[in-house]
Amino acid sequence: MSEKKDKLISIIKESLYRMAKKELVFTPFNYYKVFTEVALEYGMNQSSLHGFLYGDVNLNIKDVEDMRKKVIDIATNIKDITIDVEHSLEKTENEHRSILKNISLLDLDKDIVNEIEKVKYINMSLRSELESARKVLDKQKKAIETIKEMSLRDHLTGLYLRKYMEGKLNECLYNYSRYNKECSIIMADLDDFKEVNDMYGHSSGDIVLKDFALLLQTITRKSDICIRYGGDEFIVILPETKLEDAKNVAQKIQNALNGIKYKKGAVEFKCSVSIGATSMNKDDNLESMLDRVDKALYKTKKEGKSGITIL
Repeated sequence: MSEKKDKLISIIKESLYRMAKKELVFTPFNYYKVFTEVALEYGMNQSSLHGFLYGDVNLNIKDVEDMRKKVIDIATNIKDITIDVEHSLEKTENEHRSILKNISLLDLDKDIVNEIEKVKYINMSLRSELESARKVLDKQKKAIETIKEMSLRDHLTGLYLRKYMEGKLNECLYNYSRYNKECSIIMADLDDFKEVNDMYGHSSGDIVLKDFALLLQTITRKSDICIRYGGDEFIVILPETKLEDAKNVAQKIQNALNGIKYKKGAVEFKCSVSIGATSMNKDDNLESMLDRVDKALYKTKKEGKSGITIL
């Protein structure tokens, strides 16, 4: 696993370097092209490459964070060196200025004066190059942060993935036990989604998933965390939210989805969603909370779908 991580870090670093060198705008499409080119050069096969780009790589948050820290450490070390060199150049330049100030008082050969001017010019050129290198390093740091963010999000809906959710739920559990900050969660499952794919095609199913993800983000607050839990299941973490307020959010989600009509050719269709909701209690851990909200959702499904169950 360590070998694979080191190889992946090398590919990421080389991809960032090439993008900076070519002065490419850092967009997902540009990075995709450069990353693919570098990965194939480094011996990654098409299957592994596809897995990494489309979310099948088994990297947990710790692995991603370790990679990010290694690359940032390298970038920081380089930046520190450029700053040290820049300080040295500044000191040399100040000494040259002092010499040039007194030049009229000295009977120096013109060749010596010319050499001093040349050194000054070289220092100015080096300073300019160092400033360019610093800008490149700043861009690379931003690019690394973007890569980290991309690795935690679902490529279809843009929502966070399950591995991110676990970290955030544990954080909420800590805040509840330490500061008594309430937290509720909603689990939503699109009803009969397989039939949507079977009857109208996977492209229509993808549109429904993306629309539902956007709907969740529109209805919830910035502090809430929307997750694609898997397939057509979604979770919303609602920090500092009572269970009754979570139920109101669930109702808004259902009402909003009920108001959307889809069209495939001449056929119109609608989708509905089943929802379960729960809030934290003092004996909860990650597993117990997820198990309880899952049971609430299962009860909704069992009782006819398109409803809300609170546990």
